[in-house]
Amino acid sequence: MNHTLKMILLISAITGYTCFAQTNQSDLFIMEDDSAWQKAITTHRLSQFPKIHKDGRVWFQFKAPETAQSVKLHMEPPVEYDLQKDASGLWNVIVPNPRPGYQVYWMLVDGTKVYDPGSDMFYSNGYCSVLEVPSPGEDFYHAKHVPHGDVREHWFYSEVTGSFRRMYVYTPPGYDKDNSTRYTVLYLQHGAGELEMEWTHSGKANFILDNLIAEGKALPMIIVMNNGFATRPNQAGQTPAGNARWSAFEEMLINEVIHDIDANYRTISDREHRAMAGLSMGGMQTFTIGLNRLDTFSHLGIFSGVPNNYTDLLKGVLEQGPAFNQKAKLWFGAGTEEASFHNRQKEVQDLLVKSGIKAQFYDSQNTAHEFQTWRRCLHQFAQVLFK
Repeated sequence: MNHTLKMILLISAITGYTCFAQTNQSDLFIMEDDSAWQKAITTHRLSQFPKIHKDGRVWFQFKAPETAQSVKLHMEPPVEYDLQKDASGLWNVIVPNPRPGYQVYWMLVDGTKVYDPGSDMFYSNGYCSVLEVPSPGEDFYHAKHVPHGDVREHWFYSEVTGSFRRMYVYTPPGYDKDNSTRYTVLYLQHGAGELEMEWTHSGKANFILDNLIAEGKALPMIIVMNNGFATRPNQAGQTPAGNARWSAFEEMLINEVIHDIDANYRTISDREHRAMAGLSMGGMQTFTIGLNRLDTFSHLGIFSGVPNNYTDLLKGVLEQGPAFNQKAKLWFGAGTEEASFHNRQKEVQDLLVKSGIKAQFYDSQNTAHEFQTWRRCLHQFAQVLFK
């Protein structure tokens, strides 16, 4: 390898910007070792990009219209990189190692937001491109050679909303082999940017539970994932204020969903064997609904989701003091890089502990308001659930 080429590779590795070198075949990125680059698991089967280097760098390639003057890569949280056009008309950039896990991105073609057809589409405030970045040392959410449960698409009619609705239901390994076994149930809610499929699609909840159950670290359980957006027919197009915005969802969950699940799945249908948890908006729903429905739920998991009016919601709980510990178990988790959610949840935990109420808290190190935080939260929460 000549000195000039070594310098090109060194600049690319340090800065994360595209470097080109001419070859006799075509205008390509020059790589030390082609085998060091692998397609991301979220890269579409008919595409070769994005690729991830073994050192963590990511190579994006994008085909833009011939008239395009500028192509930028936008990754969340906001950071942008300029792509460079090669001789074949393709735009390229190599970027430094992003944070691990599920990362949302898009292209800006002359300022217009465009999604990358090279990546699979996920739902995050609308369908978008997602890059799954490996996390060295973390494989608890990977599909492994262990017994696997099923994820079922379950439809029901809601009188509350006047519509047919879908929920995803995880049944643990062996559910269909033994018709006598009954299971505890976790009602697990998504956030404001997601839909009912994202806890399995993006959060890998099914693989997390499969692995924990195989390791003997979690009890086999049913997980029910509902769409958290619900309005009554006369509220179509409206967004009720405050806690009222979840009143239709609460009524549907308590009076329809739980009865439907108990009627169609082998559940242990009492509060001691029923839990609720959620991320962000789903955490706020869990906090608001769960504390008001302790006759229904015995375990509550709040992932990055304490609402702003938590002092009002906690008033009745704090007054009970240590006696509350006999009614429910509270669990909180948040990323250390999501200051507002993390700080608010620590404030709640402090209030509870000072009143003699037990409240577990988990810090997801170096993650923000993102699915890597919530994957970790579920992984930790499931290990203490119903124990």
